[in-house]
Amino acid sequence: MSALLSQALEITGDFNFKIALILFLLCSIGEIGFALPYILETIWLLAGYQLGTHTLLPIDLVKIWLVAQAGRQTGSLVLYFSGVLGMRPLRKFYKRFIEPKLPKRQIIPAGLVKYLTNPSPFSIAIGRLIGLRIPMALTVSARQKLANLVLGVILSSIIWDGVYIIIGSILGPKVVPERQYILLYSVGGLTVLYLTIIGVHYLVKYLRAQKKKTAEVG
Repeated sequence: MSALLSQALEITGDFNFKIALILFLLCSIGEIGFALPYILETIWLLAGYQLGTHTLLPIDLVKIWLVAQAGRQTGSLVLYFSGVLGMRPLRKFYKRFIEPKLPKRQIIPAGLVKYLTNPSPFSIAIGRLIGLRIPMALTVSARQKLANLVLGVILSSIIWDGVYIIIGSILGPKVVPERQYILLYSVGGLTVLYLTIIGVHYLVKYLRAQKKKTAEVG
């Protein structure tokens, strides 16, 4: 554990080739449907912690974020142009490997549905933040509004990454008693978050089923 922590803190301690390469690959690949849980969130939490303890310079954090943003933009552009140019190999790849893994139903308030079908930068950002990253990219591709997609990716990244960085920088140094426990606290906190999201998802699904059952009986 100490060796893993040392390596993680070393990677996020400044702007270096390792974190640049890792973030670019993770973000670009994640955009097309292969996002790995824990990894990105942990990196941002650790980066925030390093910033809060004055180990990571603000300018290095900006550089790290820009590399991640370049990766996200690259992945989203692949999806965009796969639709615009009608790239059959990419479409087949999406249909075979990505689409089956997407949830069949999304928990989206009815009032948001119409808003999300209008691909403005803000609606794209909201769609990405509630788990509709790939559908939003393909919707924008069909409407051919590339500038909106680029801005939407930037907005959602600022919010998503910023939340973890702020938590890591403000709460990290205060909550974590000793430096060697930061990785353990990060993984534990993310696990609680994931379990909460899953619990809410199944609770809403159960309540909907009960409501439907009641309506059928009545």
